[in-house]
Amino acid sequence: MINGLKQHPTLLLIRKQYEMLGARDRLILKWIMAGLVVALVYFAAWQPASHYKMNAQMDLKQNQKLLALVASNREALSNLAKQSQNNRSTLDSQQLVSSVTNLAKRNGVLLKRFEPSGDNKLKVWLDNASFDKVVTWLTIMKQTLNITVEQISIEKDEAPGLVSARLTLSS
Repeated sequence: MINGLKQHPTLLLIRKQYEMLGARDRLILKWIMAGLVVALVYFAAWQPASHYKMNAQMDLKQNQKLLALVASNREALSNLAKQSQNNRSTLDSQQLVSSVTNLAKRNGVLLKRFEPSGDNKLKVWLDNASFDKVVTWLTIMKQTLNITVEQISIEKDEAPGLVSARLTLSS
């Protein structure tokens, strides 16, 4: 391949013109070629690598500052999380029963049966209840008292818009 390249007409022409130059011109041409090679290496390899390294160092410094900030505020963030958990008051069984039954009466939902189930849980049975009223009642309980539905089973009744349901509520 190298021999084929040496025999290429363009390269032969360039070599012939190079040999026709004087010694001083050849020396200048060699220095120009060396300068071009150095410039090519600098702009194609060294400069991009240098910029990449500089950007990586700046990113590292920014990330270290962020890590230091998070580490210095870790205790404050932890205390804030604990306070928010403590502020979310949970209802005991008696308060849960009272709150659920009062809200049910206010929203026109007739409870067939209810029974406390473990800590802060209440099982509730409904028969022939208006679906719209049940949904409104559950929404109000969630928004005002943070009472959530853990489990629900709803069956439609023969009359339109009425349902029977079994729910497990928790605070």
